[in-house]
Amino acid sequence: MDFNKKDDRTKYLQDKFDNLLDVIGENYGTALMEELVSRLSDTIDDFNKEMSNLFDSLKEREKERQKYLNDISKKSKNKSKDENELTKWEEKLKKIEQSK
Repeated sequence: MDFNKKDDRTKYLQDKFDNLLDVIGENYGTALMEELVSRLSDTIDDFNKEMSNLFDSLKEREKERQKYLNDISKKSKNKSKDENELTKWEEKLKKIEQSK
């Protein structure tokens, strides 16, 4: 049973309400069942929409986090390269001073 399909959800709910109809009786049972199915269906649709929005939001945030991590990693690599170049420069200065 695929709960993403409205027809499947409705069939499932109607099957479950058969026992409820026996208890309530025919006078109120049918109208009550239709209202309950309608409200439950709306609730499920709203829930599915909210969950889709939530997951979309989480995906976007994860993309942003990955971008920031990549930027930080690139900056860190560039910084370490700069530091290495400075030390090479310092080594050259040291050699020049030693040769004097």
